[in-house]
Amino acid sequence: IMNSDVATNRSIAMAVRLKKEAKTPQEQITLGYQLGLGKNPSDAMLQKLLDHYKKMVPYHKAHTPEKVTYPTMVTRSLVEELSGEPFEYQEYLDIYEDYVPDTQASDVDAETRALADICLLLFNSNAFAFVY
Repeated sequence: IMNSDVATNRSIAMAVRLKKEAKTPQEQITLGYQLGLGKNPSDAMLQKLLDHYKKMVPYHKAHTPEKVTYPTMVTRSLVEELSGEPFEYQEYLDIYEDYVPDTQASDVDAETRALADICLLLFNSNAFAFVY
């Protein structure tokens, strides 16, 4: 799951939850650590995560992500089995007509994206894999 779209989307969802349930970045990170790893962070770990958060906020303020759009039609290219001739066809993707995606990076502010980086870090940890 490391750094996949699924893990990234889940980290954004968790960051949104943490911002609703805790006031300060320190409280948000502590709650995320508790929810993700089932224990409290040490003082040293909390400080490292806060330092990382503080570095990422300016980065995210300077880099606004683009909104993700989902296709409703794609062109497929294949080779005919008997003749070996290539051909293309249009495939209609009706699954995305009424699709409502999870909250995306483009939907949240820089502080939430920085907090999502912390959440992704937790999701990618060995301790999370053990708890999960």
